[in-house]
Amino acid sequence: MFSKGFIFRRKSSDDNRYERSRSRHSSRSSLSPSNEEGDCRTINPLSQLSTPTNLPIRKYSETDPGPLGLNVIYTPENGHKADIVFVHGLGGGSRWTWSKSRNPELLWPLTFLPLEPDICLARILSFGYNANFKKAGSVGTVVLDFAKELLFDLKYARDEAKRDLKMGRAYIQGQNDPEYEEIIRAISAITFLATPHRGTNLAETLNRILQLTIISNSKQYISELARNSFSLQKLNEQFRHIAPRLDIVSFYETQPTPLGLMNAQLMVLEKDSSVLGYPGETSKALNADHHGICKFDSPRDPNYITVRNVLKSLVAKIISTSRSNEQVVLNGRETRDLKAIMAISELPDEDYIFFRDQWTRGTNEWIVREEAFIEWLNAKGPGLHLLWLNGGAATGKSVLSSFVINNLIERDYCCQYFFFRFGNRKKRTLSLLLRSIAYQIGQRIPKFMRKVIEVADEAVDFESADPRTIWQRIFKSILFRMEEQQSLYWVIDGLDEADGSRALIRMLSDIAMPSTPIYILLVSRETSEISTTLKKLPIAVHRATICIETHQEDLRCHIRQVLSMSGTAGFRDSIIKRLVEGAENNFLWVRLAVEKLNTCHTHADVEKALQELPVGMEALYDRMATSITRDLTPPDQALASTLLQCVTCSFRTLTVEELSQVLYEDISGMLDFQQSIMELCGGFVVVDNSGNVTMIHQTAREYLFADGGRPFNVNRDVAHEQLFLRRMTSLISNGLRAKITRNTKPEFVDYSSTWWSSHLALIPPAYEQVADVLKKFLTGHSILTWIQLLAMDKQLRILVQTSKNLSKYVTRWSEYVPERMKAGDETHRFVEHQLIESWAVDLVKIVGKFGTNLRRNPTSIYKMIPPFCPPNSAIYQQFGKIEARNLAVSGLSGLNWDDLHARLPLGHGTYASFISAAGAHIAVLASSGSVYIYESTAFEEAASSPMKHGERVYRMELNNTGTMLVTYGFKTTKVWSIPTGKCKLTVEDLESRPRPLAMLLTNNNNSLIVGTEDRRMRSLNLNEPSPVWRSMVELEEPELDGHFLNSSSYMAFNDDGTLVAVAYRGHPLSAWEIDGPVHINHCWRAREEVARGEVIDAVWHPHAPEILGLYIEGVVFKWNPYEGEPEEMITGASNLAISKDGNLFATGDVHGAVKIFTTASFTLLYQSASQDTVLGLAFSPDLRRFYDIRGYYGNAWEPNALVRYAERGGKGTESDSETESLTQNSMASVVSSPGIDCITVLASSPVGRLYCYGTEYGTVQLCDTQRGKLSDLHFSKSFLSTEQLAWSNDGRYVCFSDASKKIFIVSIVPGTVDSDPIVETKIEISMKNNTKGPIIQLLFRSNSTHLLVCTSSGISTVSLESALVRHSLEWQSAEYRWITHPNNPTLLLGFGPNIVRKLDWDLNVINTYQFSYPLHTDTQFGGKDIPAPSIVDRVLVTYDKKHVLAQMSFGQSSKEKALLFFATSFFSVSKPTIFEANPTEEATTIAPTLLPQYLTAQLAVALCFLTHDRLVFLSKAFSWHIAGEIGSRKYFTGLMDPSPTILRDVSGRNKIIMNKHNPDAMHRNQKIQVQPNVNVRPPPSIGPKLGAIVILVDVSSSYLDSEIQTYAKDTKAAKDPLSDGGATSVTTP
Repeated sequence: MFSKGFIFRRKSSDDNRYERSRSRHSSRSSLSPSNEEGDCRTINPLSQLSTPTNLPIRKYSETDPGPLGLNVIYTPENGHKADIVFVHGLGGGSRWTWSKSRNPELLWPLTFLPLEPDICLARILSFGYNANFKKAGSVGTVVLDFAKELLFDLKYARDEAKRDLKMGRAYIQGQNDPEYEEIIRAISAITFLATPHRGTNLAETLNRILQLTIISNSKQYISELARNSFSLQKLNEQFRHIAPRLDIVSFYETQPTPLGLMNAQLMVLEKDSSVLGYPGETSKALNADHHGICKFDSPRDPNYITVRNVLKSLVAKIISTSRSNEQVVLNGRETRDLKAIMAISELPDEDYIFFRDQWTRGTNEWIVREEAFIEWLNAKGPGLHLLWLNGGAATGKSVLSSFVINNLIERDYCCQYFFFRFGNRKKRTLSLLLRSIAYQIGQRIPKFMRKVIEVADEAVDFESADPRTIWQRIFKSILFRMEEQQSLYWVIDGLDEADGSRALIRMLSDIAMPSTPIYILLVSRETSEISTTLKKLPIAVHRATICIETHQEDLRCHIRQVLSMSGTAGFRDSIIKRLVEGAENNFLWVRLAVEKLNTCHTHADVEKALQELPVGMEALYDRMATSITRDLTPPDQALASTLLQCVTCSFRTLTVEELSQVLYEDISGMLDFQQSIMELCGGFVVVDNSGNVTMIHQTAREYLFADGGRPFNVNRDVAHEQLFLRRMTSLISNGLRAKITRNTKPEFVDYSSTWWSSHLALIPPAYEQVADVLKKFLTGHSILTWIQLLAMDKQLRILVQTSKNLSKYVTRWSEYVPERMKAGDETHRFVEHQLIESWAVDLVKIVGKFGTNLRRNPTSIYKMIPPFCPPNSAIYQQFGKIEARNLAVSGLSGLNWDDLHARLPLGHGTYASFISAAGAHIAVLASSGSVYIYESTAFEEAASSPMKHGERVYRMELNNTGTMLVTYGFKTTKVWSIPTGKCKLTVEDLESRPRPLAMLLTNNNNSLIVGTEDRRMRSLNLNEPSPVWRSMVELEEPELDGHFLNSSSYMAFNDDGTLVAVAYRGHPLSAWEIDGPVHINHCWRAREEVARGEVIDAVWHPHAPEILGLYIEGVVFKWNPYEGEPEEMITGASNLAISKDGNLFATGDVHGAVKIFTTASFTLLYQSASQDTVLGLAFSPDLRRFYDIRGYYGNAWEPNALVRYAERGGKGTESDSETESLTQNSMASVVSSPGIDCITVLASSPVGRLYCYGTEYGTVQLCDTQRGKLSDLHFSKSFLSTEQLAWSNDGRYVCFSDASKKIFIVSIVPGTVDSDPIVETKIEISMKNNTKGPIIQLLFRSNSTHLLVCTSSGISTVSLESALVRHSLEWQSAEYRWITHPNNPTLLLGFGPNIVRKLDWDLNVINTYQFSYPLHTDTQFGGKDIPAPSIVDRVLVTYDKKHVLAQMSFGQSSKEKALLFFATSFFSVSKPTIFEANPTEEATTIAPTLLPQYLTAQLAVALCFLTHDRLVFLSKAFSWHIAGEIGSRKYFTGLMDPSPTILRDVSGRNKIIMNKHNPDAMHRNQKIQVQPNVNVRPPPSIGPKLGAIVILVDVSSSYLDSEIQTYAKDTKAAKDPLSDGGATSVTTP
């Protein structure tokens, strides 16, 4: 009973392998090709059952319904092309259900189907399950259990010969279980025979009957088939997302079924329950009752022929698809990627099904005969074909849209659709419309989908992107340029409910003759705004209009079918006529009127009802509202009011289940909540077949919101208050964190976590209870649980939206409080609102600083993140302090958050003035001609950086994905691959050497356009093996009177390379169309007193023919060359940049100030002041950050105002009110960034807790790991940077040198616990005349009597007693790194790239050792030969002093390392031999061990050795590792602690590693200290690219012979240790 159907499965590759294997082992002779194709007309299915590939038919009695499980009943002799699985319904069996009168000869899947062409090529199976409701059984069995049985058998079932059925290795349950992925992927079609998709009213009756019987009981699976049960609604909701991939056919019964009692008959299933109503679904009627719909008398039975034809068509389609080599199979991963990129949270067919369910058979058919519709549908040629379908409110427009969609899909047209829904905030945006359309196109056109997925590399956040950006990047740049000619049909319903209907129409009119024809149907009410905008469309757009209100046949047809009252045909016709006349084309009015008439029993009742029917919707709504206040009891009225508040003011549609959770206390004891919703709300709401509760119409919401003498209305303020309080209840509830952890969170929590702050922003500040609940939420652990929930759902952007809403709430409160404070009753609220303001800032910063960590580890919000937030932040005050017992962070340089997110180090002496950002990379052009590439997430320099052009570089250009770089040099132009760092192409520049002024990559990065100072544009075809420069156009600029025309000084291309702006020093800016070329206009100054000005910077708006430029005196201008007069604004800027969406631009000036303005209105959004001149600016692709270059360094900024602006949710440029609200706070003050003095060197004392560091401006400070800064050791009056720093072994002396090669030696006498150490400068000596080259190392003798000074060309010793240079020795070879001989402190060992020298402290050469390359690693580890390194980075001695490790690099900028392991015995101290500086004797050959590549590939800096030769090193991921045991060649690596936690922020500049107690690695009380108010660049002795912030780890452990210095990457100091460096001490008890 009830559910019957069959499933079609494509044959999988496993099937092919199985059959090939079977044929190889078979004794059968091969068949001819014609036989392989299967001419089945002569096959006797019964005879086939004796073959090895088939099961024999089992004889069964009339009492045997058939076997359980999956059984093969027919298999083609030569292999099957598809599978057909028959699944019976409740009360049926695997054979009974399909056999007429239970006759085995009429088992039509076996006796009829195998004789049919095409169908005979399919294997046929039947699935049986225990669904006999007449027998006693498990009461708790549900439909899902049967589904799991089927899936299990599809994968694991075997035939009677124990052969695997090969159903695949990979329907709704299977979608959620990876184990069945391949099976689900193989299902291609499902046919339903009288299946109750929406349940039946008979289910409840059947269960009641079963309860009264002795042998049986009620069944849960029958209850699930009740009309619109929650189980069926949930099932349909899940299946709707899967259905578009399937061919679906639904057959429905048309005859009543005999009940066997006094000839009674009853329709078991109505059509609306048997038909899903999905797009593309085929529904067909069968002339049968519920029992006979799946049983046939013979192959000539008309019902059988109908079903057979459908089966034949589906099987033929499957076979054709499998044979076609051109069929493209969509990859599931690609589909998921596209859905994630487009940020599609729900599929668009939810709205389609909602309206399709309201369709009445026979209505809307006039549209396919409408002349305008036919012309639109059959229009030829590319371009835009637009049809506007308009009508009044409630005239059935959306239902008609669903009819058109279904019609287009049935025609197999490529149709996409979208329904604007005013009641859902997200569904009102143009952004979601475009993303949804793009997603649907990707489902139909795989090539388009893959191209869109590639756009993800551009790092554009499409969910929050401006709609114009989506239109440009997805539609104009990809879809409209595709070569496919497949026509696209877009149906856009509810245009009048969109947030920007004019913007959408203008956008659509921008379709400029694409190769793909676009047919668009716009459906809306007729508004003056839409009508006027459509009239302004270009003539090239083919457009037509249809008014729905002129077609009343739909009303008559609908009334005729839904009017169920009795009476003669004439009487009914007269009623229908009167209803049509009174309806005024309003279906909603008709629906409510018919409901009233259907309750009438006499002519008088009918007449009275007609007389009482209100005229118009306003009167009808009045009557509905009156019924609430008049007919309901006070408790029911209160519940009705609460329900309508939830439905009218929620920001998305709520389900019955969600409402039941919200109103749990109010509805306790209610028998049928769904029915109660309908009855209590007076008809204002409806519940669709998916369980969604919505307003009956948008006009009903408007009625309830209207003020005035309404019988009943909804107070918005009260509604938002109640919604806020109820949502807070779910978020503050006890046990929520535990439920989230167990993945059993309540369904309504999703809505609460997303929208609570939006309700808060709309509540007046006078509501005391709201403030109290908000305070409770913000001061308790509930806010951390909420953040965890958002992180788990990858919805951290909600934190930014909440930040904006909290700020709005505080602003409204600040306007309200002054009056209350006069009465003295609001003082206590100040502290609370300061708390709210603090959290408003914290939420944005948490996303920016720790977003990556939170997504990876959502629970880190509880204990790990709060301690690293600034002390004055709310999250630190409430939670960071508490964690001090486990994790203490001290010395944070800033008490509050700031906007500086990261610093980009360029290395010592590297100067840059140009920066660009695209995709996941930031590119910085240095004056040396090198381009430095940084990752935009961690701000680490890329492995391929720098890219050295080898000569002066004029310009560089990144492609949109940040994967390709073009550099234009003095002699050559080069194309680079950023991932590999390799130069892919080199082209000689023109001999005339014209200076490039603009460059642009076009044609999908296949062409390069360059504009030069000679007013010419040239191109390169980058696909050619040897491309040459081709002249595109020369601009013949006419010289104007009174102006001097010289060479171009500046050029700018628009994004697609069709427009160019050209600037001159003595001539107005000129705009050109490149195709031609065609001169457009000159830009004249707006002020009359200045006739012209030199343009020093200019950019085109990415979405409009508009230029944004900058005059040399600091005036910004905006100019549309097609319209004339420019708009100017004085800023004092020297450079500018525009955002990717064109909505913002930034300016920088010589004083270090940066300002961000809105492009549309020149509104100041943000301003900051910092040190050093701004030389270059760039926005990040997601608009959340901007970058600047200031000579020797760059900055990454992430201001709150910019993050909030980026999170407008795709509202575009028409959300001016929100922009104004964002600027209110930003203009109040200028954000200042303190001056930063970069750390250049740092060293710790071998004894005690002291350490020193030196800075770029020549400051040297002495610090204590516990007490912080103690004293200043040195200030450089000339601001000469500190270059080297070293401690003596006994900790009594510190030596440092500056850039002038002057050496300072300071004596330090440790103080007591309460007193500072005594510091005295002992020696100050200049080495400028004694040495050549820069000082690269300082080394004390073990007894602190001498100092070794190493330069790039030699070494010298200085006596601490006489302060004189005692000895000097020069080298002609490479630089060395020196250590004291491990076994003899009177000797020195100097390590070079391929040589080791042993000297005494008088600099006599004792011995020389050499080793040659290539070295080879132990073959045990598959080592490879390596070339010779050129630089020695560090030299370490093992704990037992038996080995020495040398870390080497392959160049100054190389990140590849080599680790050479020397035995100390190589450098024996016996029988020393003294040579001259360059001995003539042959050097001793030694063979160090080269450590394996898999170890060195992880290494950034070798740190020290523990016992057993275990090496501690800092990895490239900035975590501490141990590689042990090096000496015994037991190579392995692991994190330093068995259970460490690595905490890092999104910038990646600092990584703090917190290890639990590990006595063999670290002492219990370890401290990580970063000195305040400084920044860091790597010490020269370490190499310029190893990373910047030096984190000193003070470890008092008997296992270590000295403290560890670890190097963690950064570039900005005085900040928190995870994101900005700063003075930070981390203690992990």
